[in-house]
Amino acid sequence: MNEFEQCRSQALTLTKSLSYVEDCYTSIASSLKAHGHEATQLMFTDNARGELSFHETFTSSLKEGVVHVEVDQYAHLPKLALPEDIPLVYYDTADLIDSTCESLLQRAQFDPSHRLVIGFHMEYKVESDGQSGVISKSTTGGCDVIQIAVSDAVYVFKVNCN
Repeated sequence: MNEFEQCRSQALTLTKSLSYVEDCYTSIASSLKAHGHEATQLMFTDNARGELSFHETFTSSLKEGVVHVEVDQYAHLPKLALPEDIPLVYYDTADLIDSTCESLLQRAQFDPSHRLVIGFHMEYKVESDGQSGVISKSTTGGCDVIQIAVSDAVYVFKVNCN
């Protein structure tokens, strides 16, 4: 603990994975307790949403007296659950994706009631514009995954292999 009552720890790692710094956080918590200091009450991070679960696990005092605000506007909707008898099929090669799509289109031609539900996962890089907005950072990206649901299967196609 420094003169400003801050606990600091630095770890030089090869990755952003937090598994490399678990010991730092547990050591800080045990050292504070051993020296009669209060437990950590506030933490600064550059990825609060992504690291929340980690920090609350390894610095449990951060959960005391906290009520999390739910920012998910769809939280009131039930989670999608596939019926157990519907298989999930994953393809990431062009020939398998092409042949499957051809088969699905043929089925749709012979049976007009045959429904296809299609979803896309788009991936692109952005950065802050400094005014609460974002601007495109890269022209690469685009469609990353296509999902097609039919009555008897759900197909997931990995189409962007960057």
